[in-house]
Amino acid sequence: MATQNKLHALIDWLQIQVLNKNELKEVVEDLLEMRFDYFVERKGKLTYYDYNMLIEYANIRIYYRSENGKESEDGDCMIVVDGTGMTFLRERFLQEREIGLKEFLNQVFSKEHWRLKITRVDPAIDDFNEVPYFTPNQLVKICEKKQFFYGKSTTYDVYGQENKEKGMTLYLKPPGADDRIKIYDKQAERAKAQGVRKKDMPPWIRVEIVFRREKAQKFVEYYLSSEIELIDLIKGYLKEKVKFFTDAQMRQPLRKWERFLGKTVPFSLTTPKMNSELTQKFNWYFYQGAYPVYHAYLYCLKNKLLNEQELEEFERLMTIHETQEIFPPQLASELIKRVTEKGRTELIPEIKKLTKSSKENEEK
Repeated sequence: MATQNKLHALIDWLQIQVLNKNELKEVVEDLLEMRFDYFVERKGKLTYYDYNMLIEYANIRIYYRSENGKESEDGDCMIVVDGTGMTFLRERFLQEREIGLKEFLNQVFSKEHWRLKITRVDPAIDDFNEVPYFTPNQLVKICEKKQFFYGKSTTYDVYGQENKEKGMTLYLKPPGADDRIKIYDKQAERAKAQGVRKKDMPPWIRVEIVFRREKAQKFVEYYLSSEIELIDLIKGYLKEKVKFFTDAQMRQPLRKWERFLGKTVPFSLTTPKMNSELTQKFNWYFYQGAYPVYHAYLYCLKNKLLNEQELEEFERLMTIHETQEIFPPQLASELIKRVTEKGRTELIPEIKKLTKSSKENEEK
């Protein structure tokens, strides 16, 4: 864990998709080099994915698909390590092996027979100073005046209150962003979790970046391939992307923020613009999939080229009501994500009505 002036840097969440899974046992023992018999199996789902089971050990979870009570032999799975799991990984598992997180990740990604993709990583900086560089409330007051920007965005959200036991959280960018920032009162969060008063816990402010999709992949690749300390990498990204100002003309930078970032070198993540999974499905339909076949079918119908069985199937499909369940769960998740991004959340109940049940999918 990198440290500067009572500032500690860490990775608080890590999510890795294994694209060529055969057996979970291989993922655990060969890729992660952990004991498979330590993991416990249970039902579990992951948002936007169609996994229905998971195995878990010390908050290290691996989500996968199960059919008829058995693990699917091929396909993919998702390794998810939350904040508690990352603490266990650093302070127990890796400490016993006498290696750091960076070395461990380099070992994992050096195994060339595995196809891996980072889908989420949350790098964070903890401020343990008695008087923190800033509080969420101080930054919120600047956000309310629109005297800040994060890239091209001036969107922010606030939860909680600074004078309450649960504390305040400031979010920069909307929920669907692939690089959302969270600045919050970790002191209040830990006090609530341990059932004690906030003032009985040491001061603790956290600045956390939630990288998803391509940006998560790029951040980890850059971190593993460079000699830059994690704390300087996070500060460099914040210095490049986030600015707070004390004046309406946005010419006077907030000194508290400038002091927090120090003399680190600005750093930017560059990622190619990727189509969403839903757009990729549409492109497949138009250029590779069912669209040409559909028109070939209509051509045969128009010119009476269908055989008896094909004609019967056409007539059967025409009698099916339009509101019948038609979307598999994974496609439904992508549609729900799309309507959320477009601000059309009122369509979510309708999409759910048109979604096939898990039981129906298993039967098929």
